[in-house]
Amino acid sequence: MLFDLHFWPTALLFAALSAAFAFWLGSTGSPSSSRNGKEISPRSMAITAAIITFVIDLLLQRFNLYYFQPNFTGSFFGYFSPLLVALLVAIPVGLLCSGGSGKAIVRSVLAVVILFVVPLVQICFNSIGPDNAKRFAELPNITIAKDTDIIPPTDEQHLVQVTPKMAELKARTVLSSKGNYSTRFTVGKLTLQAIKGHRYYAAPLVPTNNGDTFWTPLFGGRTESPGFVLVDAEDKEAHPQLRDGFKITLYEDMPWGMNLSRFAYQAGYDKGELANATFEVDDEFQPHWSITYITPAFGNIVGSKITKVLLIDVATAEPKLTAYEQGAPEIKWVDRVVSSDLIREYAKDWGLYGQAYSQSSFGAWLQVFMGFSKQDVMTPADGDEGQLLSYTKDEHSIFIVPMTSRGSTDHGVIGVLAFETDKNKAVYYPGLRGFNHGGSVSQTMFGARENGLQKYDVENLELYNIYGHLTWVAIYTKSQSLGSTGAAIGFMDARSQEVSDVAYGTDLQSALREYATKLAQGSNGMQTTAASEVVTFEGKIWRIAPNGTSWRFQIVGDNHYYDATTQVFPGTPLLRDGDRVSGTFIDTRQSQVAVRELRMVGAGASVVPAPVVPVEKK
Repeated sequence: MLFDLHFWPTALLFAALSAAFAFWLGSTGSPSSSRNGKEISPRSMAITAAIITFVIDLLLQRFNLYYFQPNFTGSFFGYFSPLLVALLVAIPVGLLCSGGSGKAIVRSVLAVVILFVVPLVQICFNSIGPDNAKRFAELPNITIAKDTDIIPPTDEQHLVQVTPKMAELKARTVLSSKGNYSTRFTVGKLTLQAIKGHRYYAAPLVPTNNGDTFWTPLFGGRTESPGFVLVDAEDKEAHPQLRDGFKITLYEDMPWGMNLSRFAYQAGYDKGELANATFEVDDEFQPHWSITYITPAFGNIVGSKITKVLLIDVATAEPKLTAYEQGAPEIKWVDRVVSSDLIREYAKDWGLYGQAYSQSSFGAWLQVFMGFSKQDVMTPADGDEGQLLSYTKDEHSIFIVPMTSRGSTDHGVIGVLAFETDKNKAVYYPGLRGFNHGGSVSQTMFGARENGLQKYDVENLELYNIYGHLTWVAIYTKSQSLGSTGAAIGFMDARSQEVSDVAYGTDLQSALREYATKLAQGSNGMQTTAASEVVTFEGKIWRIAPNGTSWRFQIVGDNHYYDATTQVFPGTPLLRDGDRVSGTFIDTRQSQVAVRELRMVGAGASVVPAPVVPVEKK
């Protein structure tokens, strides 16, 4: 910090303006007498006011520009913040040196009114009314899907089974596995991401000692971190990894020259918000920071639009910043270009102003804005479900946002928004409605019969498309002082919120099999919504035998093991080896499947006694 030369030109400019204004105020005073009887002219007092103001304001401007990093957007060509600091110094000094003259007071009041009224007028002009409401609603680029459409299918074989709390516990254990890392560094914020198609939590090693975090950057240096931690998000049994051999020198919450946002700010990205700072690891396991550069969408004062994606390579001691357009192929591996906070802002504005009523007239807009009318209005569901990232089968990630009404006690979903995470684009699914979200779902899944004795906590409630069904998925965990450990995973059809319909398994494959069985039985009106998940089969039974409450059989030339119950086909207990059957099952990409429909096509060869040939008498 002591050797940083940034911001001095801007600080000098506004210190000079502040001094000029103080001079203008000080010159309005009356002549006064000093202690030795000499007369002090108003001009002398004004010069004194200007000198004092210049020195004080120069230091405050420097402090403001360096530490608070104001965005140069909005009123007065974006320089509202330094103008405010300039007036905060000039007015009291000028009034004091003018002896509190009436002219100085009037000029001070006028300056303050102009400083605050101009931005207020600009904000109102760009925010109020149905036309502005329409502009805000169009910011997220939302398209409306058909009533029969469903969110993109989830890759159920790559589900996230490790919660952030579980990842924290694992990450702590790896830090002490090498050298003196645990005495100098701690694990930073863990971020879920995909690396070569596999899900991990990644976090940098962050310095903790005072010499590294205070004195080194104070004198212009940077403390080097040797690397980062990876925690497998798909396999709760996998050991965490410590990747070192790097020289990371930028961190999210460090002071002075080691601060990530200050690095980008000083690189010229000072006319917008530096949001969504995320530690990301590319497919070559090289560490980076990504930042979303957001600027005002309307009038350079309101709204949020993604202007650039800043990618900072921190593999070496000298970071390298590169700016990209959102959706650029070079950063396809970056998971979070659009942050969850920005998505909720977009979803809220679209829910309020994206419908016909709020855009119909000023009166309708005002009623919606004030909360007097809830007509055609929706809002993002409370809670953080959908904000973990949902990975689809085509290897991209989306945020899922259930939408509900503005009623404070309403837990019913009236539609679902699916936001892309690498660019500003979303799809609204109006046909995904008529089910609950949030706390009531967690309570139902907590009450699963298999969880009756253990009473495991429910974490990471997420809405997925599994086997063509809209599905709630939750992780069952046991809390500990340093995090939590995984116990099981649960699946529940979103439209069938019954405790008996929760498929519970201590591992992913057993839970998926249980869920497929429940879907095949079709309890409580569960219906498949994606025909591509349903597979047809036909053939001759090779072997069949009882298997608990169902019957398991194999078909000649088929490697699947089929489980069927009397709910699917009442005649299942009467089937025999050699019978020809046909039906359907939900494709779980496993050898063991649950039959959804079953029909008998033809009976097998019956055992017929050999004909008795009469013996002729001789």
